[in-house]
Amino acid sequence: MADYRIETVRNGERDWTARNDRGAEVRIAPADSAGAQPSFTPVELLLAALGGCGGLVVDRTARSAGHEGLRIVVESVSRAEDDGRVGAVRIAYEIELPEGDARAAEVLERGIRLTHEKYCTVSRTVEHGARVEALGPDGTMLFMGG
Repeated sequence: MADYRIETVRNGERDWTARNDRGAEVRIAPADSAGAQPSFTPVELLLAALGGCGGLVVDRTARSAGHEGLRIVVESVSRAEDDGRVGAVRIAYEIELPEGDARAAEVLERGIRLTHEKYCTVSRTVEHGARVEALGPDGTMLFMGG
C-alpha cells in the first residue's frame, strides 16, 4: 500500500483547495457556501473516494465481465443519534448485464465482494477505522483517536 500526501490550503472563509503531488486539485467548501461553488463537501469527498476506489478495483477484479456501463452511487445515511458522524454508507453498483449471462453476473458480484473484502483501501479503512493523529504547528500531538 502506497502512502499519500495531500496539501489543503485556505482560499478564504470556509473555502479550501486540496492538491496532490501530481497537480490535481479539488475545491472543498460547505454545500451552503454560494461563493465557493462548485465544490465538494468533506463528506462528499469521502463518498467519492469510496466510489472511485470501488470502480478502480472492479476494473481489475471483474475485467472479464463487460462492465463499461457500470455506475457506482454512494450515499451517506445518517440519523440525529449518529452525533455528527455518517451513520452508514450505502454503495450501489448499477449496471445492465447481458440478459442470460450468468457468468458475467457472477464475475461482477465476485469483483464487488473482493473490492470490499480485500482490495479497496478506502472501503476497508472506513470499515475498520484508522488512527487519526492531529499535530500542532510545533509537531506536538494534539489529538489521537481510533
